[in-house]
Amino acid sequence: MKKIILLFAFVILFTACSVKEIKKEDINNLIDETLSVKVKGTNNSFKGYKFFTPRGFVIQSKKENNFVLLANKEKYYLYVDIVSYFHKEKVETDFDKNLYFSKEISYNDVDGYIIVKEISNSVYFIEVSYNYSKIEAYVSEENLEYAIKNSLKILSSIEYNDIVLDTMIGEKTLDYEEEVYNFFESKREEGNFLDYIEEYDAYEKQEKIKDEDILDSIDE
Repeated sequence: MKKIILLFAFVILFTACSVKEIKKEDINNLIDETLSVKVKGTNNSFKGYKFFTPRGFVIQSKKENNFVLLANKEKYYLYVDIVSYFHKEKVETDFDKNLYFSKEISYNDVDGYIIVKEISNSVYFIEVSYNYSKIEAYVSEENLEYAIKNSLKILSSIEYNDIVLDTMIGEKTLDYEEEVYNFFESKREEGNFLDYIEEYDAYEKQEKIKDEDILDSIDE
């Protein structure tokens, strides 16, 4: 009986370790497979852009071009960088050698990168930058591949409306003011990300998504 228990424990331990290594090795394939499939259509429209949220994702709150998305009881922080898109700014980043996974990505002349940092044995921090926008999240190990795949789907689905953006930040700029609330802008030290999120969440408790922010007419 003891031998059976020991054997069962060994199998569980070996399997857990193997799954972790497989995930790390398979992230490259996951990136290629996800980006090779074009997302058809969008289901969220805002001033100057629209994007698709996969089934299971819900927009919990919005402030300017910053969104809090929920999926599997985990929060995803999305920032749509309309300024970088409009001026076609190059994506640059420095990778920490101690990261669990990091890679620059480029597909159909669209650049970006993915960073995965192991926070603990069961929690990971992901940063996915693509198509002039970015998603950050803390996710469980079991949701790691799900998080990367769907973050890429959301970011790759973003469609910008050049005509509208030109009236906002281009030569045809109208009287328009927008508070930039970008928690991705500055380099963070350990712990600052959560502090920023707490500040963001405190604001969002007093705000709701306003119907007038959603411009269905831009879908055309």
